[in-house]
Amino acid sequence: VHGAMSLCIATVPVLAPYAVRGRGLSRRRRAGVTSRVVQTRASSQKTDPGFAEDKSAVPLGRRAALLLSVSLAVFVPPPLTLPAFADTNTSSSVRFEPIPNERWSAVEITTQVPSSWQTRPGQRTKQSKFMMYTDSYGPNYRYTTSLAKFVDTDGVVTANMISLQVQSRGGQDSITDLGPIANIDAAKAFGIDTEDIALAEVVSSNKRNDAKKQSYYEWELLCPTGTRVLISACISGGGLYVLSVEATVAQWEKNADALRNTVENFAVPVVAESTLDVSNRIYNSASDAGFQ
Repeated sequence: VHGAMSLCIATVPVLAPYAVRGRGLSRRRRAGVTSRVVQTRASSQKTDPGFAEDKSAVPLGRRAALLLSVSLAVFVPPPLTLPAFADTNTSSSVRFEPIPNERWSAVEITTQVPSSWQTRPGQRTKQSKFMMYTDSYGPNYRYTTSLAKFVDTDGVVTANMISLQVQSRGGQDSITDLGPIANIDAAKAFGIDTEDIALAEVVSSNKRNDAKKQSYYEWELLCPTGTRVLISACISGGGLYVLSVEATVAQWEKNADALRNTVENFAVPVVAESTLDVSNRIYNSASDAGFQ
């Protein structure tokens, strides 16, 4: 700053005191006076043995000095405003399509993933069904809806699987009707298809209640292969809903918090089981006058 100020002072023409007041000065004298320039050197120059002070320098008058001090006022730039960037912590809702004409009431299920995740090109959501048994009403299926795989901003797949299973659980209103969470072997109870899951270690388990008073049982499992499986299960409208997330060691190291958030935001509305006969739920076989 000192060097910059010295440079500015050295280049600013300054009128001598008498030149400011002397209206009666001759043109030649005024021209000579006004052409004089203050010769200023940095302090480092004064310590130089070869430095010779310029005797022709003219002392500053009060008015000229005031004008000079104003012109050399330090400029303070306005606060720097950084551009707005997208919040990497925001989430996007993911919706599972309801399954109509089944033994349970069709409801819309949602969860969340980071907004920065995108569907892997060429991937799409897939649905399959597995027949568990047959009774007088026909086949009893377990449906699995697997979301398309997601990739992060680096184009890397974030999880091997995010899927929802639903099957009939008539006569039960809440997951707690299955008994205490400690009595449920989550690795075997829900038919989750992951290698060596039957040998998985339970890392943690807990019960969660959401804002709409739905209850969930949740588990974190560690398979012998190092694969992590997160599970969240609940019962609503006569259906058992199970969200499962599977991640490799590398995927888990990078996305553990985001995947846990996906499970913790699994949302199933609380609805009552239909009062219609099961055959009507499945086949719509009732009419205003009774069964067809």
